[in-house]
Amino acid sequence: MGGVARRIWRVLRARNIIEVIRALSPSFDAKVQKKVEEAATKRSWTYYLFWWRLDRVPYQVRVMLVNAEKGSAGFRSFIDEFQRRHDTLRRYFTEDLHALSEEERRRITEEAKHVIKQLDKAVALLVYADILTDKEPKSTFISALNDALRAEGVPPLPVGASTESIVRHLALMDPNVALRGLRNAVTNLETQIKTISEAAKEAYS
Repeated sequence: MGGVARRIWRVLRARNIIEVIRALSPSFDAKVQKKVEEAATKRSWTYYLFWWRLDRVPYQVRVMLVNAEKGSAGFRSFIDEFQRRHDTLRRYFTEDLHALSEEERRRITEEAKHVIKQLDKAVALLVYADILTDKEPKSTFISALNDALRAEGVPPLPVGASTESIVRHLALMDPNVALRGLRNAVTNLETQIKTISEAAKEAYS
């Protein structure tokens, strides 16, 4: 059993984690199945993951894997939105909004908060990857993003950075550098989630 597989096994033996997962509504199982069926139509790696006898893996792990994948997909959507609204985000974090007209101030604020909320939702789902590997919340995401930013020569973020701080950090740097870092980070995350999934199958084979 590999290192990641051992961590997954250890986490699921911890009573507090089990209690958290059991607190989920039973109806959530239907949502998980729907996600699998949607993935099957797209022939994503999730489809093959379930096709390769993922039914051997406990329900709790399947739920967390699906949510982690949703988190990486949400992060990709955030990157697209960040690219479209980079100028607005820069203005939101640098300009005196009170000096603008009420309409312009409202537009900039709403657009910026929409992007921040989008990242917040993605990060909240990526925390499931942390649970599965017995890490601090958000550490998998922050680590992947910091590795990508360091490769671009950009200062890293603190582990406890808020999503608004992360968006501010990205918005105030060169947009091309930020986008390269973000795309490398999401690729890294997807690879990690796939590795966790394979480890889960190994742990319960």
